Amino acid sequence: MILEASVVIPTYDDWHVLPKCLDCLANQSVSLGRFEVIVANNNASAKVPADLRLSPNVRVIHVPKPGSYAARNAAVRDARGKVLFFTDSDCLPDPHWIENGLSALAGLRPIDRIAGGIELFPKGETWTSPELLDRTFALRQSAYASQGWCATANLVTTREAFDLVGPFDEGSFSGGDVEWGKRATELGSLIFLSEKTLIRHPAREDFAALAKKRRRLVGYLYDREMTTGAREASTVSYLFPDFDEFGWTARDGSLTETEKMAVLWIQYRLRLVAFREFVRLRYRRGTPTRS
Repeated sequence: MILEASVVIPTYDDWHVLPKCLDCLANQSVSLGRFEVIVANNNASAKVPADLRLSPNVRVIHVPKPGSYAARNAAVRDARGKVLFFTDSDCLPDPHWIENGLSALAGLRPIDRIAGGIELFPKGETWTSPELLDRTFALRQSAYASQGWCATANLVTTREAFDLVGPFDEGSFSGGDVEWGKRATELGSLIFLSEKTLIRHPAREDFAALAKKRRRLVGYLYDREMTTGAREASTVSYLFPDFDEFGWTARDGSLTETEKMAVLWIQYRLRLVAFREFVRLRYRRGTPTRS
């Protein structure tokens, strides 16, 4: 049976956060009969927690091949919806997420896409310094959309558009949304920002989470270097501050002077993380990792 929409959610070692996402999807403004939810279990084990509550329109598939993009591709192959909604297991979709996404897409060509709005939120009542950095630099959908792509934390596209572009590149643990989005743009698919098609995304609360993300990004850049032969940057350049990034922080009116100093220090520490990862990959023949 063909449905109006399919929601695709990859999950890896995060069964503890998934229920909140599923609760948001169970309370959408559209009826459950109009869409399905496919949870792509990307863990090595197919076992699902016994206490995981699933609405009638939710099903779990097992995708043992490592990587969220492999998980998303498998879910799309299994999907029955005319429209594909992509999000992550730790995200909290707005009650009108699906309704607004369908409405925004309805006015476009069948091969076009929607970059949905993403609002970051802290774990506690106050923002930690890592969370402030994430709020400043991460998931800037308006900027991404101007470059022809968007984060898969909130991507809405038709099945027709996905089939035109083809599956995500499963070779990297990060950056697949950039590559897929730019490939879509090259094929004539336009992307439009819809802030009303909203999800809430937790900011990374500590340095370890930021460093993990940075290592995955370095792996993506290294894979591109191996494929194209073009270096994004010299390894030694990561030992020096990124003055554009630092300038952005210094001009951020939402941060106090103390918060700016804390964020600037974290930014530099992350550059050292990137330096170590590039050395590991480029000179020690390491392989990209998801952790």
